[in-house]
Amino acid sequence: MNFEFYTASKIVFGNNRFYDIKNIAPQYADNYLIVSGGGSIHRSGKMKELEEQLIQAGLAFHHYRGIVDEPGPDDINKGVDIAKSNNCNGVIAIGGGSVIDTGKAISGLMTNEGYIKDYLEGVGIGRKLVNDPAPFIAIPTTAGTGSEVTKNAVITCPVEKYKKSFRHDKLIPDVALVDPVLTLSLPAFNTATSGMDALTQLIESYVSKKAQPIPEALAIYGIGLVAKSLIAAYTDGQNLEARRNMALASLLSGICLANSGLGAVHGIAAALGCHYGISHGLACAILLPYIMEYNMDAQLKKYAEIGRVLTAKSIDDDRQAALEGIEYVKEISKKMNIPSDLKEFSIDQRDLPLLAQSSRGNSMSGNPVDMRDQDIIDLLKKLI
Repeated sequence: MNFEFYTASKIVFGNNRFYDIKNIAPQYADNYLIVSGGGSIHRSGKMKELEEQLIQAGLAFHHYRGIVDEPGPDDINKGVDIAKSNNCNGVIAIGGGSVIDTGKAISGLMTNEGYIKDYLEGVGIGRKLVNDPAPFIAIPTTAGTGSEVTKNAVITCPVEKYKKSFRHDKLIPDVALVDPVLTLSLPAFNTATSGMDALTQLIESYVSKKAQPIPEALAIYGIGLVAKSLIAAYTDGQNLEARRNMALASLLSGICLANSGLGAVHGIAAALGCHYGISHGLACAILLPYIMEYNMDAQLKKYAEIGRVLTAKSIDDDRQAALEGIEYVKEISKKMNIPSDLKEFSIDQRDLPLLAQSSRGNSMSGNPVDMRDQDIIDLLKKLI
């Protein structure tokens, strides 16, 4: 058995661990670029608290605000320019997965030549990182992407119609600072879609062709956390135990995908996001049970174990256990008002070949079954 295992150099997890940043940040840099989103982190007062901690530690900082959607090439290039013009030597990203991906990409390019597109899978010129990225601290405020422990940043270009990854082992954040308290203000719908993204990552990495022993164990544990906590976090956003469990499940999902890869849900979701603007977590939530059905026979024992963990039932028959797991996913999506299909998005059937072709990213390579373009088209026809 041969495998390699990657994760952040340091993971700091727990309620109110956010306030450890004043002790952590000085260990890595003395002039930080702070990357943040649209405004909730500012309105909540947490940004002011972050600034106060950095000042207390004697550190300089500069802001790059306004990352509200998946970052595009211009977002990354602009952030790199701000960092370089202010002589920043470290990055702190506080926000959702898009914010963390933005900070991750900026940290890589602050110390390397060229522009972000040069490095992107499938559309770039194959450029690779030469120098180590600038020190990077990731502070998630959502529970779903696991970006705080992954080695890729997802970059989306609506103009050129691509959604690709900037990927390198060295891009894994130096510190993942995960404080469940920061997720208490996450709205119910975002809780649902980000939570389903985490569940998808845990399931896809567990059944992946590239699955490895350590991520397998973490994935099953994480699936159990989602099963007992996602609905609770959705119905009561102030349920701190549920928020803690979902933050941990998200963290574990990032570790798992970074080492074992993903599958067809993420491949197709990327295409739907790129061409129809469907948010990533929502696309994953809609697609997940259908891809589970498609893959079930190829990984029956693993899907059976997933079913037993999700339902908390001792089901002897593997097929029955797998089917009940799929039904469980459909039911929790329904409870969280997630659509059961793609009809509301007005997808043009003439675009299905394009969507199938655009699904051929790195994620698809881990799917237990090799899906042909026609298989993807047939699946999407059922959903539109």
